[in-house]
Amino acid sequence: MSTSAAGIQEWALAAGLEGLSQAELVTGYCERLVAAGLPVWRASVGADTLHPLIDAQGHRWIAGEGLRVEFFPRLTLRDENDEWRFSTWKWMLDRGAVENRWNLSRGEGADLFPLLADLAASGGTDYWTRIVRYGEGAFLGETRGLATSWATREPGGFGAVELALIRATLPAFTLAFKATMSIDTARTVVSTYLGENVADRILRGDIERGKVIAVRKVLWFSDLVGFTRLADTLPHEQLIDLLNAYADCLVGVVHDHGGQVLKFLGDGILAVIPGEGRVACGRALDAAAAARVAVADLNRSRSAAGLPITGFTLALHEGEVLYGNVGSRDRLDFTVVGPSVNEASRIQALCRSLDQPILVSEGFARACGPDTRRLVSVGRYALRGVERPQELFTLDHGDR
Repeated sequence: MSTSAAGIQEWALAAGLEGLSQAELVTGYCERLVAAGLPVWRASVGADTLHPLIDAQGHRWIAGEGLRVEFFPRLTLRDENDEWRFSTWKWMLDRGAVENRWNLSRGEGADLFPLLADLAASGGTDYWTRIVRYGEGAFLGETRGLATSWATREPGGFGAVELALIRATLPAFTLAFKATMSIDTARTVVSTYLGENVADRILRGDIERGKVIAVRKVLWFSDLVGFTRLADTLPHEQLIDLLNAYADCLVGVVHDHGGQVLKFLGDGILAVIPGEGRVACGRALDAAAAARVAVADLNRSRSAAGLPITGFTLALHEGEVLYGNVGSRDRLDFTVVGPSVNEASRIQALCRSLDQPILVSEGFARACGPDTRRLVSVGRYALRGVERPQELFTLDHGDR
């Protein structure tokens, strides 16, 4: 293990190119500093994240104990979080500082920062922080740099040569950390907006316009009941809360049954259920039954809280679709298209007039095999834009 400044820099750059995880990077960096003679007792690395649920992440390494990874959710305003409000990093950012040092053995900072008081009580003698800033064209989301802190129990604290080694190697480590974080961010953003399956395909390079495959898929096409009326009458905050609550509910059901949500169409959801023939149809029927129960439970809890409620309509269809990249040269959509998608949409539109929350196509019923016993016919109907009438079905109300 090379422990010179040049050796640690070389390791950090190689680790970034190799794609080591953030945890591996932090652990490897701290171990190399210790091997170089630095009396590091505790090190922390923190950064904002571009994630819909996670505000920031932290890695804390303690000599003899190893690494602890922490995630801070976006549940509250950051400035309402006491751990952040009374942190040295916030204090530095508020003052535009990139480096600061507190002598723990003399009690410096103990009156301002609970963490420093705790570290001093545990034998800490010195605490040094350094924030490595990114350039204006090099950040993602709110992340403007990497915050680090370093503590020791060594009598007299860190020496000048020891801090110089951290200063010399920290930029290379930060670059490697940022490279790894950028990959994680790309995967998170693409998965959040397009779904995990599509994200995997896109990040593997499947981005050529017009590149589609013809496959048979089970389609899920759902919508909320009376959403236009709700949108006209509810305050904006309540409308978005309702939309998110029912999206959480229905998307959760789809994902729980292995489905992939391809897109939101206003209050509607277009998804596909993986598998072939009767296997996929069975999963889709299980998902439909689960959705019925989940929405009923959600409505009970929202009613008890005095919140507006709604229902859902759902069409299930099985047929051939074109699956892949469709769109303009500079704005693509990874989705399914074709007559089967249109047919599912037409069937879903009949739910209200037939007073059936769930409708299943004739093609889906044929593909179900023995699971057709879970279905009840509601008659034959003409579908707009579809050549011939077809028999439609609904899920037996006793099916749970």
